[in-house]
Amino acid sequence: RSISSYHDSAAMMPLLLFLLLVLLAAASSFTASPKWTTARNAHTATTTLFADLNEHSQFERRKLFFVVGAGMTGATLMPSLMANAADGNQGPITVIGANGKTGSECVGACLSRGIDVVATSRGGVYTGSYAASQSVRSSVCDVTMPDTVASAVRGSRAVIFAASASKAGGTPAMVDNVGLVNVAKACIEYKVPSLVIVSSGGVSRPDSPVYKFLNVFGKIMEEKIKGEDEVRGLYGAAGIDASTCTYTVIRPGGLTEEKARGVEYLELNQGDTKSGRIARADVAALCVQATMFPNLTGGTTFECYDADTAKPLQTVGLSNILKQTNKADDGDVFVSGKERRGKTFEEIFTGLEKA
Repeated sequence: RSISSYHDSAAMMPLLLFLLLVLLAAASSFTASPKWTTARNAHTATTTLFADLNEHSQFERRKLFFVVGAGMTGATLMPSLMANAADGNQGPITVIGANGKTGSECVGACLSRGIDVVATSRGGVYTGSYAASQSVRSSVCDVTMPDTVASAVRGSRAVIFAASASKAGGTPAMVDNVGLVNVAKACIEYKVPSLVIVSSGGVSRPDSPVYKFLNVFGKIMEEKIKGEDEVRGLYGAAGIDASTCTYTVIRPGGLTEEKARGVEYLELNQGDTKSGRIARADVAALCVQATMFPNLTGGTTFECYDADTAKPLQTVGLSNILKQTNKADDGDVFVSGKERRGKTFEEIFTGLEKA
């Protein structure tokens, strides 16, 4: 091969590769795959292309870096990649406590909707039910260590806090209270659009049997409500734009391992006066969907349960143990006046009162 032909092809290589990156960026606007819709992966793609240029001179590789780098900073030429770097809505949903049962279902709910998801845990390895999926990314996040929290939530479109106290993971005070507050502070600092918190029904009613029973375990209910209240205070502080950075507290009833029943079988309530049973998979669906309707769910706190298991908070514990359900002709079903039902998530979220 002649020297002149070599230099002619080398001179064209930067332009050709730059055009290729532009085409890839344009294609990202039409595909659901997250492969080309994050700035991180765009960088990976560029690195891979550079690896194929070993036959070219160092000078040519530097020239290519300059041309491609300049192109990637042009918003008019690379709109998708620039949007991904600047707009949190294009990032993943990060699940805190992904190795727990409810957290793992949140991972599954993201996958089933084609949403890029990062499954975090103290050890950094996701071992839940959906670990076989190549679409799941794992990351380290120990909620008691703010540095790991910051690196986990940065760049997320939303964060789901599904962590809770455990023998290996920390006490209720350190996880359900301080750990939650650490996550909320990081979400505010890095402008994560939506933080969804999995709490517990009955958490604001210390006189209820549910609260008294569960609070025996390390005062977990007491710590959960402290964490909730601190989060509300953080997001209510001056300077926080609720239209771009908000939170949602979800208080599920008794959790089951059953399959998801779907939104039309669920009921939401506010005021913590009513509860029931609900599948973890349905809680997960509510968590993920809540991130999609921040105008309806932002700044709200609500309880959730299967509508046909609804009971007053004072008697729901026994009803859940006996797996009782309400009959269509029951005339003594408790009504709080704040129930929400719907055939779609948007419909069931509509009308929630801001807390």
